[in-house]
Amino acid sequence: MDICLKQSRALARFQALQIHPPSSGDEGEVSQFHEIVSALEEAFDENLSAFRIPEDKLKQYEDESGSTAWVDAGRHGSRFSPAGKQMSERRFCDVRFLQQQIDGIAIYLQNRKPTPKSPKIGF
Repeated sequence: MDICLKQSRALARFQALQIHPPSSGDEGEVSQFHEIVSALEEAFDENLSAFRIPEDKLKQYEDESGSTAWVDAGRHGSRFSPAGKQMSERRFCDVRFLQQQIDGIAIYLQNRKPTPKSPKIGF
């Protein structure tokens, strides 16, 4: 694939992410973000790992859905999950932190210096 086409596609995906930013910061959104970061890294031959979401930023949260069906069914909380409290199945990252990483990539790409073009030889 032509390098300009690869760069254009990666930038289009990133710009679409900026226009429609993540709303929950769940694992799916983080995964999608990481796919776009990988596409940018490949297209621009850059290491953008500093902008990825570290594993320790993904955490389960107490499920506040109000459902106590699992307690009513005779399942009682363990030492990690007291009765009446249930942890989310998915992990989440702070959506503000995720947005900060997106903004960081935008600023980085805006400020990065273009690589010098090789001199033309001949006509």
